[in-house]
Amino acid sequence: MENSLNLSILIPLIPLSITLFVLILLVSFKRTINRLTKPVSFLFVFSLLSSAIISSYFYLKKIEGEVFLSNYLKLFENKNLVLHLNSLTEKITIFFTLIIAILIGGLFYKLPRQKGYVSLLIGIGFISSSIIFAVMFLNF
Repeated sequence: MENSLNLSILIPLIPLSITLFVLILLVSFKRTINRLTKPVSFLFVFSLLSSAIISSYFYLKKIEGEVFLSNYLKLFENKNLVLHLNSLTEKITIFFTLIIAILIGGLFYKLPRQKGYVSLLIGIGFISSSIIFAVMFLNF
């Protein structure tokens, strides 16, 4: 039970890490990444759906608890930041990540995928991961 609770840190970190990865690729290979909109869209949808799958696993197994970030990230060593994992947090995370994944799919088909599309997805990735962090920091 405790080992699976430790995996809850991956829920907000997966979309954040994919966003940072695509941002680094965009800065390094701007012209090429702007042309690769299908793989970039797939990466973002995959990261959000994997977070939803992890959250639904915790929700279905009724795993609840708290995870201290200072145990995992050296950046927060002196801080007392805690991720709260309960059924309401898991429901909100599942719903939110599925809505954002559907939004990205809709943007892929409706928007012209030229300059600015990958930057838009990076912005959506940062916003979605920060909202997931905020939901998990609050204790409902």
